[in-house]
Amino acid sequence: MKNSLKQMARTPVRTALFLVLMVAAALLMTLGACIWLKGNRTMAQYEDRFMTIGTVRQVPDSFEQTLEWNAETKDYDVRKSAQYSSYYTPEDMLFPEAEYMAGPEQRALYISYGPAYLMYNVSLNPSALSSSFLIAEFKPMEDCMPDESVKIQITKVVGGDQRMEGVVGNFCDHKNPSPKMLYKDKTYVTQLNTYLYIHGSMYDELMKSKNEVHIGLEYIPASLETGLCRPDGSVVEDAFRGGEEIFEVTDGFYETDAGKRILNLAQSAGIWRQCQPVTGTNKTCLLMPFYNRQAYISEGRDISAEEYALGSKVCLAPRTFMENNGLVLGDRVKVQLLYTDTRVNAGRRFWLDGSIGFYSGLVDENGDPLQVFESSEYEVVGIYDVTISGMDSIFDPGADELIVPMESIEARDGKNLLACGPMTDATSSFQIPNGSIDEFLKDFAEYGPDKLEITFYDMGYSQLKAGIDNMKKISLCLLAAGVILTVLLLFFFSHLFITKQARRTAIERSLGMRKDKCRWSMVSGFALLVCTGAVIGSLAGAKISGKVSVVNAGKSYYETTYTVGLTNMDNEIVVEEAADSRTPALWSTVFIVAAGVGIAWAKMNRSLKREPMQLLSERQEEN
Repeated sequence: MKNSLKQMARTPVRTALFLVLMVAAALLMTLGACIWLKGNRTMAQYEDRFMTIGTVRQVPDSFEQTLEWNAETKDYDVRKSAQYSSYYTPEDMLFPEAEYMAGPEQRALYISYGPAYLMYNVSLNPSALSSSFLIAEFKPMEDCMPDESVKIQITKVVGGDQRMEGVVGNFCDHKNPSPKMLYKDKTYVTQLNTYLYIHGSMYDELMKSKNEVHIGLEYIPASLETGLCRPDGSVVEDAFRGGEEIFEVTDGFYETDAGKRILNLAQSAGIWRQCQPVTGTNKTCLLMPFYNRQAYISEGRDISAEEYALGSKVCLAPRTFMENNGLVLGDRVKVQLLYTDTRVNAGRRFWLDGSIGFYSGLVDENGDPLQVFESSEYEVVGIYDVTISGMDSIFDPGADELIVPMESIEARDGKNLLACGPMTDATSSFQIPNGSIDEFLKDFAEYGPDKLEITFYDMGYSQLKAGIDNMKKISLCLLAAGVILTVLLLFFFSHLFITKQARRTAIERSLGMRKDKCRWSMVSGFALLVCTGAVIGSLAGAKISGKVSVVNAGKSYYETTYTVGLTNMDNEIVVEEAADSRTPALWSTVFIVAAGVGIAWAKMNRSLKREPMQLLSERQEEN
């Protein structure tokens, strides 16, 4: 080795250049290997944590404009409503090329009548008056035309909170362009629904006061028609549709058709404080609150795939409901399904702040009260908590909402259907394999219905994978460049340091040095130089690779701000990179040293196979 190093010292520029180039080659090779391995391991580590969910929304065929009288403005308001020639179903998404991991499904909201339980809205203020919806007899405080807010006194509560009897409130036949005169010596009955703020002369008088005043709400009358509809969205026939809403109470009135209808409606007037939303699904992650972590199972377990498939009588229940009713994990909850709604999810009727969206017309087409159509008991296998984000989202869960297997509800054909609608983002979803969004959209464009729009949520998987794949391509280029440069350098400089030193080898052999010693004398110095360059370059490559983030590269890979209907980037998973720079650095060093020694060894063997005198004579002829 000493002789070899002395020989290299005679050409310092060549030796230094070789060392610098070997460091660069090792750096490229190690850097490429480290980045490629980091990307691979990061994706493998987090692959199972990602889920790709698609939500479905049917686009309206048109919008219909209707006119509605506004007693405050004394003019008609224009109301627009979406129109659909027909409703698509999840079956319409089962095209030949579709690959689903779950779904597609359209979830219905079922409303369970549970008088034995304390519901969330009641627990917030048990003694609060339920004044939003009443069926009541009332008297006007004076003869008046209810084309603006007027004062009435509730004389009898036919249906609703009985404590409202004797209360003086505000009333207006707000949506009737031709209201009838009301007389203070007569009694009237109607459904009283709270509406907007008072208006007219009553409002003007309040505004004249210099003191702080309270602007109250007004009641408006509601129709006695049934609220039932058919699964296709059409309404059932009803003699009371579009008919009179305010009736004078006379002797024998409650024996008339209108009186009987009012009494039947009154049976369910206060029922909402005893109702609980129930949602059936085929997989918990298809519910956006659970997917986006607004809801999470904090005790017990999730409903299993087998339980979903078999329709087992198990459920997930919110912690507030369980605590309010003294229930624990494993207890059974009685579910009595009374109403069905396929238009909205539970969060649009049972808000997390305790508010409730009421339905009207809780009678069938014959005027009879709606009855429970399915009763069963569900075992609570999981308790979930809800993180309130402070934003009113269409995906919000409902207060007291029970999650059950869709197959566990036997009457899924629209019993007591109070609202019907198309597939929406909040009610319709499916799951596909990660990374298959582009392929799915391509097949959907060919086979899927034109009127369905899909939004994907993949927790940032597409963005992350695209960036990592791009970095892996760059890393392979660096790795290939490092390997090619290494091989070329080894062949070129082994020629300069070994093959071109054939005369020295011939002299050493002529002086009696054995082949093994000649080989060691020539190869050892070259191998030391190669090893030095490989170690320095590999360490530098490993150090630099630690500063290269494949995750951040993924986040900046492409911009989706103006991409329509592709992937929603909310709810991204926080990814920690799986870095391991030691292994690539070690293998790069081993490869370079092995390749260098192998090439040098092969060239040295070629020189040793030739006779020393022949090599010396050739050298003399060259001179």
